[in-house]
Amino acid sequence: MDTYSSAESSKPRSTHRAYVFNELKEARKVLAQKDEALQRLEERMAKIELKQEGVVHSLHERQPSPKHSSKDSASAHDNGDDTRRRRHRHHSNGGSHHRDQRPHQESKPQVPFVKVPSFNGDSDPNVYLDWEAKCEQIFNTYEVEDQKVKIAALEFVDYAMKWWHSYVTDICYNKRPPVVSWNDLVECMRFRVVRPHFRKDLMLKLQRFQQGTLSVDAYIKELETLLLKVNLKESEEALIARFVSGLRRDIQDVVELQEYSSLGSLVHLAMKVEAQIAK
Repeated sequence: MDTYSSAESSKPRSTHRAYVFNELKEARKVLAQKDEALQRLEERMAKIELKQEGVVHSLHERQPSPKHSSKDSASAHDNGDDTRRRRHRHHSNGGSHHRDQRPHQESKPQVPFVKVPSFNGDSDPNVYLDWEAKCEQIFNTYEVEDQKVKIAALEFVDYAMKWWHSYVTDICYNKRPPVVSWNDLVECMRFRVVRPHFRKDLMLKLQRFQQGTLSVDAYIKELETLLLKVNLKESEEALIARFVSGLRRDIQDVVELQEYSSLGSLVHLAMKVEAQIAK
């Protein structure tokens, strides 16, 4: 009775052992198949690399260079290594090479390195007009054609910076016309700072302006400053007539009898007459 029970109890263990043995055998068979597949892939990769190196070597041989130094051969070997590395990165990153081949984007025009004086939004029209004249002088000196608005806006500080930010915001909501050129910026800033009564006062002063006790040099400078502040563009003939009519009577009588070809020559002549009268 005991012998029978022992045989019955050993039978399941032998069946389980045979099952595990078969599973192990199948697993080894699968691993052997994978090893064979991996070996075949490595052989194919080695053939491809040898073929690639042969193409690179033939390309180097076709180049018309008479001498090949050891540095060149080392460089070719490094190029082959770089090709293999790039291929490996391509397979590992899932085709990142194609992502790198993006269309070349056109670079945006850069703002030229030109610095103008800062402007804080002073409500005095004379302060603004002096700033405007200085900016135009700098732009003309450095021959700045584009980006004048950006260069000037970079130097807005305090209230002027806040005003410009509000103005640009209104432009985005189509409440104001866009500021494209330097003339557009001058127009909107003059409308903000230079009030209509200030322009009227300047026009009256310009109409009544005389040399008086000023020297000829100071007189022509003040006259040109008034014309700039009023933003009045006159022809050279009109400017000559305005200059002569404002001269002192003793200088005017002599100048009118002389010949001159331009405003510059007229001013030089008036200064000579002034010096002779002073003697």
